[in-house]
Amino acid sequence: MRVKNKEQTSQIGYDSWHKTLGFGEEREYYEMLGALLKGSKSVDIGCGSGFIEIYSPNTVGVDFSKEALKIAKKNGAKHLVQASADNLPFKENEFEISLSNGVLEHCINQEKVVEEMVRVSKIQIIIAHARLPYGLELIRKPFIGLFGLKDQPVEKPLTLNQIERMLLKNSSRVLVKGIWNYVDLRWVWKKIPYGIVKIPSHHFIIAIKTKQLNRRLLGKE
Repeated sequence: MRVKNKEQTSQIGYDSWHKTLGFGEEREYYEMLGALLKGSKSVDIGCGSGFIEIYSPNTVGVDFSKEALKIAKKNGAKHLVQASADNLPFKENEFEISLSNGVLEHCINQEKVVEEMVRVSKIQIIIAHARLPYGLELIRKPFIGLFGLKDQPVEKPLTLNQIERMLLKNSSRVLVKGIWNYVDLRWVWKKIPYGIVKIPSHHFIIAIKTKQLNRRLLGKE
């Protein structure tokens, strides 16, 4: 029952976030992700305002927030489903690609969310907030508060190893892993070059469900 209460609190907070702030992002960000999904049978888990669906109209958008889905519909999203990321109402292998874009770190049961992604899709694309190293995670919240920013109701950043382990546990192998963004110290001083401090703010992962979980060397076992 305790977990259910946390989920309800998260959903209420997330609905409120969409009512008051929304999620304004650079257009090219969603255009690129839409291009990765376009032409495939895909699902956007935690679709939010439906920006990706603008560029990939046949992608199914899923969100547990009614407010988010209302905005997504206004933005032209055609295929919308209200559901939690850890309990998707889809059959096994129903999709070619599942996308979790800035969602996993806001989920209570992260392992279950990854399990569901792998269950319903052959390929998984995950973009998630990185857990900051060197104890910086402890000061992240008060630091962003100085600039008028705030966390979502659930905020649990992950390490790259955590995400890889969850995928591997569900028989999905990571083929592409990289950095989506770096911590941007231009918040402090605009003249500082972007990426001068190489601390990742987001991980970027592409994985595939397969029986061959170990990397091959020159095509051999």
